[in-house]
Amino acid sequence: MKRKDLVVNKVRTILAAAISRSIFIFAVAVKVFTQPRSASEPGEDYTWWYASLVVLVAALAGAIVWMVRSRRTVPDVITRDGSYGSNAGSEAWESGPLDADRELEWYRQAKKSTKGKKKNFEKALPKTSTVLKSHSERASGEKFSESEIREKLKHLKFGQLPISKFNKLELARPFSPLPLSNDDALMSAIEQTQDEYEEDEAVRDLAVRILARFKTRNSVESLSQAALYDLSSNLRSKAVTILADFDHESVFETILLACADPTREVRAAAARGLFRLSFDRADAWTRIYETNDEFRMRHAARAAMEADLVLRSLDRLVHHDQKIAYEAFTLLALLIKADETAKLFESVENHHDENVQLGFLKVIEVVRDERCLPRLQNMLNRLMIPREVKDRIEEVIASFELVGV
Repeated sequence: MKRKDLVVNKVRTILAAAISRSIFIFAVAVKVFTQPRSASEPGEDYTWWYASLVVLVAALAGAIVWMVRSRRTVPDVITRDGSYGSNAGSEAWESGPLDADRELEWYRQAKKSTKGKKKNFEKALPKTSTVLKSHSERASGEKFSESEIREKLKHLKFGQLPISKFNKLELARPFSPLPLSNDDALMSAIEQTQDEYEEDEAVRDLAVRILARFKTRNSVESLSQAALYDLSSNLRSKAVTILADFDHESVFETILLACADPTREVRAAAARGLFRLSFDRADAWTRIYETNDEFRMRHAARAAMEADLVLRSLDRLVHHDQKIAYEAFTLLALLIKADETAKLFESVENHHDENVQLGFLKVIEVVRDERCLPRLQNMLNRLMIPREVKDRIEEVIASFELVGV
């Protein structure tokens, strides 16, 4: 029972007892006062009756005052949305049994109160690039602005940077796959998520919440389908968040693809999830690279570009931290192998940092994808390219010809 109800019931009990006692004493007093007395009978002292009546009246007045003050000082109950409030229509969480009618009534009121806010919800979400930027800054432990980092690295020669030492793409380290499960609840939830004729979002939502309880291979597969293809953006966002909570290598590609979702709500959830993963993302990029599946690599590359990961990776390519530089190296290698380089070459050609241009040429040299040759020739013909960069382009082109021989 709510605290306020307990206070009111207690005060009512005290008042009822006080009023009952007062009526009794008053009735007795009236009876005694109205009884006829003989002239010879000595007068009786009614001081005790008067004192009792005064005490009861005082107690009654004190109880009323205490009740009024208690109403003012009792704290507001906690509403179901986690906020504090004293609205008569809001219901508080209770530890007693579930009352279905009250739950439904609360749901109707909550639905009405949020109906007008739903339209502006997506606009209020942060942009994916903003989420990714803040998470990447926290992950790298840097508190410097981009201009400060560039100024710091401007005085370093390319040969002093870790990128200059990367001569091959290391094989991705193997990871332990998640177990399979034949639990009845899990299998039923998987069946619900795969049912293309299930139109009730509440049923699909329940299935997703059941899947969240099982960190298994078949659960990840079903959640991945929901994260990418469910009709509800709310459920897609929820499935992405659950996958990020699993924090397993097998969820990386799904979360990455969700970064290119058409709704901002899902993209923001994917961006947050991507940087909450604790495993090495360089290995994750390399695993996609090692598939040699052009369709799969291209989708991953486009999702990375949609998430604004690629352009920032150019600056991180010349980072003084080897781990950060190598992750950028693996991502750009994936883009080159997927032949998603049009915007990438354009950004490199117009980049202000010569080391970034040299670093990108290093990635091309390692990947050795011949589809880059026409674009390298176009770069070579540009007048604004520094002499050192032009010399390096000629060396990279020559390395392709040597391999061909």
